[in-house]
Amino acid sequence: MDKPTRIYSAASQSRRLKLLIALPILLLIATVLQRGIDPTLEDLHKNDRSLMAEGGLNNEFMLLPLLGFREAAAGLLWVRCDEFFHSGDYDAILPLVRVITWLDPHADNIYVTGAWHLDYNFTDSSERSDRRYIAPAMALLDEGIRNNMNIPDIKFEKGWHNYDKVKDFTFAEQAFLLADQTPPLKESDDYPYGSPLKTLHILAHTYEKQGRIPEALATWQRALDRSAETMARKKNDYSVKQLRAAEQHNHDELLQRYYNRYTATKHDAINPTKYPAVVSPDASGKPAPWDVSFQPQIEVTRPKVLKVSGQFNSADGARVDVRVTDWDYKERPIGPNQLNNFDIDLSQTILMDSISVRKNHFERELDMSKDPKMYSFSSDAYRLTLSYNPRATAPHLQDRFGWSGEGMTDANASHIWYNTNPMLRGTKLIEGQGGDGPLWDGHSVQTWPLKDQNPPWPTADKMPGVGQPPRMIKVVYKISKDQVQGLKPITDKDIVANE
Repeated sequence: MDKPTRIYSAASQSRRLKLLIALPILLLIATVLQRGIDPTLEDLHKNDRSLMAEGGLNNEFMLLPLLGFREAAAGLLWVRCDEFFHSGDYDAILPLVRVITWLDPHADNIYVTGAWHLDYNFTDSSERSDRRYIAPAMALLDEGIRNNMNIPDIKFEKGWHNYDKVKDFTFAEQAFLLADQTPPLKESDDYPYGSPLKTLHILAHTYEKQGRIPEALATWQRALDRSAETMARKKNDYSVKQLRAAEQHNHDELLQRYYNRYTATKHDAINPTKYPAVVSPDASGKPAPWDVSFQPQIEVTRPKVLKVSGQFNSADGARVDVRVTDWDYKERPIGPNQLNNFDIDLSQTILMDSISVRKNHFERELDMSKDPKMYSFSSDAYRLTLSYNPRATAPHLQDRFGWSGEGMTDANASHIWYNTNPMLRGTKLIEGQGGDGPLWDGHSVQTWPLKDQNPPWPTADKMPGVGQPPRMIKVVYKISKDQVQGLKPITDKDIVANE
């Protein structure tokens, strides 16, 4: 049977007509009010239409934010981003990340995921990251931190990117400290603390990576004190007991490594001798640093393909870092409110890789011919740097070379380079191998918080002229475009002095 026709009363029809007439007027009023509430709306969305088009979305989608539903629009866009992630269409994600953070500046997970995407997902044919995206990734995280100062996650992520990707442990420390100083929120799982316990764990590792052992030990102790409080509340929680046991292990292992590497006492099986490991006896029986006898060789096997090889007298597992850039390459700084999009300078060339050492030999072919968008080689001169940084190496190698390279030397003195940046100075742990100021006594530790106390031991942030500068192996070549193209050989004559 046909449904009966619904008949509305005259009064109902009159009300419906009035609503239909009022609807566009109300929409116009909502738009005007939104602009009045947020006077920056026009500037905020001036690039949205082109960005939306790049993301494959209709311009009509912007009706939602114009009506005040910015968070809803951001959520729908994030669903679209997820589709692009799964399909591998990474370029389409960037404009959407930019729009989402404009629409909802408090969507902390978008800042974190967007920065990770920039730092890790853009790679060449050999899975090497496009380092040109690091600057916009850091700027995106900085923007997220400014917009969400009460959230520790974005600060932690910035620290992790510097720790893991960039290997800049100074910036990592600053970010982790910022996360640790986040004001506590009562509704947070970490209350009465402002950040998760993992922040202290990675901060302790960051201090160790800088050779700042008193501060690392003090930070592990802070973690132990905090987990002890948790154990008092959760006496039967086995996971908390495991966590505290791991913290105690890390604290004790750090102290044992110091004894093995820098003192003549309290050794374990790692160092069964009576000497500090960083100055073990040489062939003549005299305690001295280890001669790594670094001998690099560069060959251009075909245009834009470099074969990097050589000898490095170290244990297996060492990694020689390789960096190829324009001669005048500089990281592009991006200040506050300057990150309108994620465009990079396509004319710049930068490659970073590392080559593993096996039986004192390293060798790898670096093919940059397949990725002209990443390696344009549009400059006339290039800087090819080979280096070894003991602070970023594995523990079994630090057992020989020390945290700051005190146990490493080279018969060719030009291969030894001290980074004189005062903020990179670690703790002075042994006499006679460089460093300024007093020798650490092996037991005094940093009090906390640093900003409120006079530390019992000099640190880089308090006394920049005191401590141990990192000793590295570094060889720099200045090469031409013709040499990159294989028209001329690269020889030792192209080596320039370390700066």
